[in-house]
Amino acid sequence: MRSSGLRQADVDEALSGSDGPGGGAGVYQKLESGTLSPSPELFLRVASLLRFSDHHLRIAHLDLFRTEPVLTAQPASPHWQQVVDRQREMSYVMSPAGGLIAHNAAFGEMFSAGEPPAQLRRWGLLSEEARDGALCDWESEWAPYLLADLLLARARYPFEETLLALHREVKRDARLAQLADAATGLDDSPRPLNHARRGPGHARFMTVGVEVLLVTILFDPAP
Repeated sequence: MRSSGLRQADVDEALSGSDGPGGGAGVYQKLESGTLSPSPELFLRVASLLRFSDHHLRIAHLDLFRTEPVLTAQPASPHWQQVVDRQREMSYVMSPAGGLIAHNAAFGEMFSAGEPPAQLRRWGLLSEEARDGALCDWESEWAPYLLADLLLARARYPFEETLLALHREVKRDARLAQLADAATGLDDSPRPLNHARRGPGHARFMTVGVEVLLVTILFDPAP
């Protein structure tokens, strides 16, 4: 770890004067020399003092603990619309909380209104259109996998208010209360979908990303 303009004594003093474990004289020198292995909590406090970028925070956290740190979701790039517009298949980009960032026209056609909802996680789990129309066999083919995706998003972003509010709604919902989450989220397994324009068929979800999710839906109409 390297400081920018901070002396070892400055870091020690800041650690001693803040809440949390690990403060005290000589702590930073021990961290730099490798004679003290920090806990994740102490590491994050030091990284905050040294103003690590998110990129370098990930590198250091992976190096020390072999896991990614929990970070605050950042604003999405304004260029995602160009990405999805160049996709032939249905394609969209959403935030970890499920907020729609960008979509192409093909994805909009999947919905009866011709436009997707602003909150996709909530739509899939709680809307009547999804449960009783678009997502066929919702209780068995969709809801458990959507719940698994929601739980993973909450684990990655435990303080994200939209996810917390959605989780509370889900726990209060009578239909969802009877269902357990699946062993995985939505993936490339075919799931029955009633497309608003193309009719019934099967959809495969090809998803990449963590900070934002780029999803391409491969749809095969029923014969």
